[in-house]
Amino acid sequence: MADSSLRLVLLLRQIPREPQYISSKHLQERLADAGHDVTLRTIQRDLQSISLYLPLVQNSPQGRGKTGLGWAFARSSQNISLPLMGSAAALTLSMAVQHLQALLPPQVLEHLEPYHQEARQILATHKQGKYGDWSDKVRVVSQNILLPAPVDKDTLGLIYQALLESRQFIAVYNDQPDRIIHPYGLVQQGTTLYLICRWYEYDDIRITALQRYASVQLLDEPVRPFPEFCIDDYLEEGAMYWLPPEKQMLELELRVDSGLAWHLRECPISSNQCVTEAEGLPDHFLIKATLQDSAQLRRWLLSQAPQLEILQPATLREWMREVACNEAKKYRSSASSESGK
Repeated sequence: MADSSLRLVLLLRQIPREPQYISSKHLQERLADAGHDVTLRTIQRDLQSISLYLPLVQNSPQGRGKTGLGWAFARSSQNISLPLMGSAAALTLSMAVQHLQALLPPQVLEHLEPYHQEARQILATHKQGKYGDWSDKVRVVSQNILLPAPVDKDTLGLIYQALLESRQFIAVYNDQPDRIIHPYGLVQQGTTLYLICRWYEYDDIRITALQRYASVQLLDEPVRPFPEFCIDDYLEEGAMYWLPPEKQMLELELRVDSGLAWHLRECPISSNQCVTEAEGLPDHFLIKATLQDSAQLRRWLLSQAPQLEILQPATLREWMREVACNEAKKYRSSASSESGK
């Protein structure tokens, strides 16, 4: 491949999609890092020529130093992979997008749409092949009744960029302005995306929901080094289970009906779960398991309350009793009000 052709390929690979832009000056620096030492004028001439054939857009010089025109692929333009996406990859991407539609806000999925368009076109081309009708046979259904919280797509793109490039950003969070954020990780839980980060110069780790961010501005400063942080270790400690301050391990014992017992045999609540028949009580079973006390566990116990009884530990049984009594009072009060009308 001629040197100029290789340079153009490398140049195209550096250009992001709207709303992110890259300046011609930064493109020149990246090409120099790849061994192509060309003038800024050459970069600008190349970009102008490419824009006659590909959907490139530009904005005015921005940011500190105003380092030249910003370039990006148009937001709605179709993606063209090099090498061309194969049928198996196109099918996999189509199914992944279908799955994510049940989990993520539409604004998040917009980032995948150009690639999804390419995948659909490839599958349509191979409609008579062995993958042609597979996407007509598979569906994903969400168990979550809550709709995803809306996330501003420009905000999302800038946070992703900050995380990818390990850069600080300043933002409004929960209507609090000028928060300086050091991003370290991203976690999806249910339909919500959470940014794992630190604020200002504080050392405590925060779990922040992306839909609560606004007015994000990237900073040139890198995030503070955090070599001791490992996202897998952090999650393994139960951070996303919203543990109580005492972080207590429970020796849980439940009496459940046959329907819930059948479900728990398939999907255990812990690796050491034990299921036995409840003596003297037909169609009921005892579940014993050791697991971490957490808000998630308690929400699950409440959701399954008609099908289970907490036997141990006594503190958790008392918690469930208080919740049940308080709920019963609400409905008794409601019934009394209705009868008095």
